[in-house]
Amino acid sequence: MANDIFTDRKNYIGASDAAAVLGMSRWKTPVQIWAEKTGVVEPDDISKKLAVKLGNRLEEVVAELFTEETGKKVHKVNEAFVHKDHDFLVCHIDRKINGENAILQCKTASAWKAKEWDGEEIPHEYIIQEIHELAVTGYERAYIAVLIGNQDFKIKIIERDEKLISEIVEKEAKFWNDFIIKNVMPSTVMAGDTDTLLKIYPKSNKNSISLDGKAGKIIESIEQLKYDVKNLESVIDQNENELKAILGENESGESGEHIITWKNQTTNRLDTTLLKSKHPEIYCNFLKGTETRVFRIKKKGEK
Repeated sequence: MANDIFTDRKNYIGASDAAAVLGMSRWKTPVQIWAEKTGVVEPDDISKKLAVKLGNRLEEVVAELFTEETGKKVHKVNEAFVHKDHDFLVCHIDRKINGENAILQCKTASAWKAKEWDGEEIPHEYIIQEIHELAVTGYERAYIAVLIGNQDFKIKIIERDEKLISEIVEKEAKFWNDFIIKNVMPSTVMAGDTDTLLKIYPKSNKNSISLDGKAGKIIESIEQLKYDVKNLESVIDQNENELKAILGENESGESGEHIITWKNQTTNRLDTTLLKSKHPEIYCNFLKGTETRVFRIKKKGEK
């Protein structure tokens, strides 16, 4: 443990970064982590989000429920833990279990995510988070107490696993040394990187470059996927039309657990073409320009 000088998250890999570093997070990607740690982009300020505010305020409630449920007393630790061999691996724990080499992680989840906690299930991001914390602290186990939709309360236990700890620490160290220290963007680019890539490369120049064989393979893959999607959309349209034909003049129908509706609906839209033609000065007054980068793939010679 060390004095808490780790106030700037750019200086270390924290427990909540671990799953993203491994490319296993639903919320962040390796490229996002790299861009934030190297200062290429500023991280989003999530502190003002209602879910985050509620989670922070309910942390004490969850800790109290844990003590009521288990009889185990806990206390806050207001310092950062630093890995004994890698000073860039850091964690802040929610609570320490009194008289036990164990951590308590306090979580809240919406009722919509209750299935993620069924039986022995634990969201994989939280498993990796706790393995990271066990690696850094040296403790033997981590308890996760979760309040689900203010309707259910569950406690999970993650025991120390030296093999898994070794694998995760090795991958985190490689990420830090290969990408953060060398300031090289990770080659693993994911679907969630759209906004991050636009922040990294907001403006294009007038240059044209020759792309390698990897780009050609990616283009072929995209074209095949688009072809497959188009065929699937056609099948969906056909099936929907079959249902419409079954409904006929009826507005709705029931089939097992499903309700099918085909309702009349009126939509009012501004006719911008007519407005521009009849009142060009008004049209121009309400124009708002936005700048972005448009991505397209086309055959040579196509306009």
